[in-house]
Order: sequence, then structure tokens, then C-alpha cells
Amino acid sequence: MRDQYDVIVIGAGVIGAATAFELAKLGYRTLSVDRNPASGYGPTSNSCAIIRVYYSTFDGIAFAWEAYHYWKEWAEYLETDDERGLAKFIDCGCVVMKTEHNGRLAKHLRLSGELGIPCEEWDRAAIRARVPHYDLRRFGPPRARDDERFGEPSGGEIEGAVFWPNGGYVSDPQLSTHNLQRAAEAKGAEFAFRREVTSILTGEGRVRGVTLDGGETVRSPVVVNVAGPHSAIVNAMAGALDDMTIETKPLRQEVVHLPAPPGFDLEACPFVFSDSDIGCYTRPETGNHILVGARTRSATPASTWTPTDTSAISPSSRPPRPCGTDSGSRASGYRPAFAGLPTSTTSPTTGSRSTTRAACRGSTWRSGAPGTSSRMPRWPER
Repeated sequence: MRDQYDVIVIGAGVIGAATAFELAKLGYRTLSVDRNPASGYGPTSNSCAIIRVYYSTFDGIAFAWEAYHYWKEWAEYLETDDERGLAKFIDCGCVVMKTEHNGRLAKHLRLSGELGIPCEEWDRAAIRARVPHYDLRRFGPPRARDDERFGEPSGGEIEGAVFWPNGGYVSDPQLSTHNLQRAAEAKGAEFAFRREVTSILTGEGRVRGVTLDGGETVRSPVVVNVAGPHSAIVNAMAGALDDMTIETKPLRQEVVHLPAPPGFDLEACPFVFSDSDIGCYTRPETGNHILVGARTRSATPASTWTPTDTSAISPSSRPPRPCGTDSGSRASGYRPAFAGLPTSTTSPTTGSRSTTRAACRGSTWRSGAPGTSSRMPRWPER
């Protein structure tokens, strides 16, 4: 490790490693610092790793559409090998239910059309033909399990869905981050693991470098904060809170891992699903299992804000609100009680999962992530 770099990247999750890779390709000398023992060992390793191209803004969809092609041609994008092999992108397509909550996807359809992104509108007959197990009765709004109306239909049916054929999930998010690390190193980037930034040096209105936990000072005119759930702490170190319009907070969210019901073959129905009527999203998992994630909704608090104190940002052992029970509203095979199934919860910002026990009588999953912000740096002249 040298004492000066063009850019210091705080955090070596998937976004941090990709940042280092892209900067290294441009010729910048980068140092990535992470407190974990390896890249992708924080929230990245326990994310659901869903790749989708439907967002509610033009820029969001444009960025996602470009990124989709990087995942699709992963080996070509990396331009190098990894001794651990390469992560696989499962391009299975995404089905999103039309609901009042998402404006029946009218904006998403319009923006997809403007950008030439393929999608198909499915009516109820098309959904039943492609996904025969899916119960189209409306159950929304999502309710907490202790609500006496939980699991009861609310009247009528889902009117339809939109299928985006370009999308899916990454088989191993931690491995994909390691791939990016190796690709960045091949371009000259450096990584320092099991190290923490204890202060950010500033002067004349800009950053000048960082101090590490061993007391070393590393100089750099640019410091990129990709610290995930620790980002607010890093922003405070830099004195960057007063003029920021977006606040970041760690958000602990629930994800459960369930076996498919008997006789249910996910290979025959491999889609990623998003269903805001029941507040959940799902994707297939290796071994005919399903990952169910909870969307952030006030009626069903499967996510909890955590203090920005570093010691509080750790895996959770609390019994989760089983978002698996919501998904059972859609898949009849989940409706019989799944008492005592092993499930998982995530630590802040889709963080590490710790095994717990929860009673699951069928449900879909919900997902949400806190907003993040970053300052656009003024890159030094080269």
C-alpha cells in the first residue's frame, strides 16, 4: 500500500468493487478500503441480487438497461479470469403485478417504450396460462400477521401484469464482487481488507485523504463513500452532512428462504415476481427453493431502521416477521402452515443473514432499500 492514490474507495461491496474497476480502467490509481476480510462480505453477500430494468424514472431505467447488458456478457465485461470462477446471471425475466400502488405500471410501460426495452402486458388469462399456481385475488393493502384480516381477500382480482423478459438474478452476489475485485486488480487497483477508515482529511474545502485504524495517513484528492450501512458515519467524518439533501440510514430488512411446496417445479416457472398488492417479491433459488423479500410498507414492518452506531450494524438474531406468509396468499401450496421453517433476516441495507426460526403459513416477500446519495467529485486532471 502506497501513501498516495488518485482515488480512495471506502467499501468493497459490489458497488465499491465496480467503482474501483471502472476507475482503474480509466487509468486512476485506486485503493479500496473495507473492514471485512474480503470483497462482498457485507450487505452484498446477502442481497437477493435481482437484476431488473423497470424503474419509475427515465434515468433509472436507462442505467438499469445498460447494466443488464454487462451482466448478460459478464466475462466480456470483466476482461479477466477469476480463480474462483465467474458468477452466473440467470436471465429468467421479471413479472410485475399491476396494482394501485404502482399506478398499474403505466409510467414504467411508457418509459420502457421510449427506451425500446421489450415488455409484454399480460391480462389475467395470460397470467393463468403462464403461472397457473398464481392466485389473482386481491389481498391488499398488506397487513401485519397479527391483523385479524391478514390473509383475507379484499375483493376483486389483480387486473394484469407486465413481463419484462430481460432481467433475473445473479447466482452468487459475493462471487460477482470477487470477480469485480480481480478485474479491478488486473487494471492496477489495490484493495486493503480488515482495515477501517478512522478519519477523513480535509483542507481548503475538499478532501485530502484518510487516516486508517493503524494510524497511517493515505493521501488522495478524491474519496468515494460506498460504505453501505456505514455511509452516514463516513459522511459525518467528511463533514458532508450539513449541505446534503438526502440522509442515509441503515435499514434492516427481512428475507426468507423457503423450499418449494411438494410437486412445485420452479424450473417450469422460473420468473422473478414483484407484487405490491401483498407487498412481496420472490425469485427462484438453487435447489428448488424460493427467496422471499419484503417490501417496505407501514402496515407490515418487516424492515427496521437501526442506529448509525457501528456496533448496532450487525446480523440480527431476532425472530423475523415471516414475509413468507404473505407469499402464501399467491401460491396455494404455501397456505398450509409451514411451522418452524428455517428462515433468514438481513442486516442493514440488505445485510448478513442469520438463521432463525419462524412459522410461515404462506406469503410473498417484500423488499425495500434506503435511498443513498453521493457527491459528484471534481476529478483531478490527468
